[in-house]
Amino acid sequence: MLIRNTFYNLLGLGLPLLVAIGSMPVLIHHLGDSRFGVLTLIWAVVSYFGLFDLGLGRALTQQLSLFIIEKRDHDIPSLIYTSFLLLLGLGIFAGLLMWLGAKWGANQMAYGGDVNEIIGSIHIMAIAMPFIVLTSGLRGILEAKLAFGVINLIRFPMGVFTFIGPLVVVLWYKNDLVSVTAVLTIGRIIACFAHGYYAVKKLPKMLSDRRYSPNLFRSLMVSGGWMTVSNIISPLMSYLDRFLISVTISAAAVAYYVTPNEMVTKIWIIPGALTAVLFPRFSAPIGDIANSEILTLFRSSVFYLVLIIAPITLMISYASQDILSLWLGYAFAEKSENLLKIFAYGVLLSSIAQIPFSLLQGNGKSFITARIHVAEFPVYCLMLWLGGTYFGLIGAGLIWLLRISVDTYLMFYCSFQIFDLKFKELLGMKFVILMLLITSSFLLSLVNDGILRLFLFIFSLILIAIYIWRIFLSVNEKLFFLKKIKNLTGNINA
Repeated sequence: MLIRNTFYNLLGLGLPLLVAIGSMPVLIHHLGDSRFGVLTLIWAVVSYFGLFDLGLGRALTQQLSLFIIEKRDHDIPSLIYTSFLLLLGLGIFAGLLMWLGAKWGANQMAYGGDVNEIIGSIHIMAIAMPFIVLTSGLRGILEAKLAFGVINLIRFPMGVFTFIGPLVVVLWYKNDLVSVTAVLTIGRIIACFAHGYYAVKKLPKMLSDRRYSPNLFRSLMVSGGWMTVSNIISPLMSYLDRFLISVTISAAAVAYYVTPNEMVTKIWIIPGALTAVLFPRFSAPIGDIANSEILTLFRSSVFYLVLIIAPITLMISYASQDILSLWLGYAFAEKSENLLKIFAYGVLLSSIAQIPFSLLQGNGKSFITARIHVAEFPVYCLMLWLGGTYFGLIGAGLIWLLRISVDTYLMFYCSFQIFDLKFKELLGMKFVILMLLITSSFLLSLVNDGILRLFLFIFSLILIAIYIWRIFLSVNEKLFFLKKIKNLTGNINA
């Protein structure tokens, strides 16, 4: 079930990206650079305003999962009703804020065209805000019920609609932002009702007891509030480097930094798909964390992420110059190839860090992850400033990698300490040696000679594969892989 649900999430998140790649050039051509730029800003504003659920969608998943595990069926309707009252109020507040700030926002986004067009677009998107915020709660119910097939049955068509809808409008109806945002708003409203329909099917009695609970209100706000702190600071740290590079180096240098970063961080879809499935499973009571099922989930999730992401990121690191040269030209590649290597290694580390991060948040310890991010933020700002000022783009990239490394260590350390997990029993020295082998392979990718680099890449993959098979895997895991390979080859031959 874990593999199947993760696969559903990958399809739901990944396939719309392919549609985006094909549709964006056409949208840019018809809307023009300026209008399309405003559209992307509106998308960004809506995404940021989505934080107005204050983490309640995630908090609802966590608490509902716990109630289901503890068989507290009588408390579930009250939990959902309290959550929905909060989400509806926050959604209306976010919509009003967007509506009232439309004129100011339009003046900031003005591109020399019709400001009223932008104001109208923002007003229309403001109408969607209550539905967007409510959807996070409805999705939380479906996640707690492990209904990831249903979630992605909605997510995929709505993700495609986000790009195809505007395309249809500009090609066959009217080439303006108001019409495009109206279509996007309709899509968000449909998505909300679709989530609601399936949530009621999964929990038919979810609103049978429409009773507000002050205790549940307090619990949701505390848990959701801490999650929101992480949700706000993490994106800030992700985008802060771009701003500081433009200040400490130059605006032109931002492109050489952002392009490889944006390219390789798309891999985060993979751990994101997995942790969405793990989150409700990690909501077991603290006393049950030591049970074998959760420990097995934790260990296997970390290992499978390394198994999947390490070859991808290693390939990107070794082929960084070729990838960037083919895509953007040799001159661009010369400035960005080492940054791509740095980001590739950082993506591997941050991917496995999402497992302990999900364990902490899923078990109601979101205040730990929030405090880690709050503590990291000022230190990262200062070091990024110094790194960019004195060591240029590579300095900024290395500081980014240092933050990712520290964050990964702290997530694992806090998980082990809080839940009294034994590193030696859970991962052990075998895992440390595996990560050292992978790290050494990344360092070897810095070799300049192309032929030698190709040889080292093949040698590294073979060495890592031999180590995993001969030493790292247990007998049961080897049998599992052999069975899967046998089934796969049998299906191909058939």
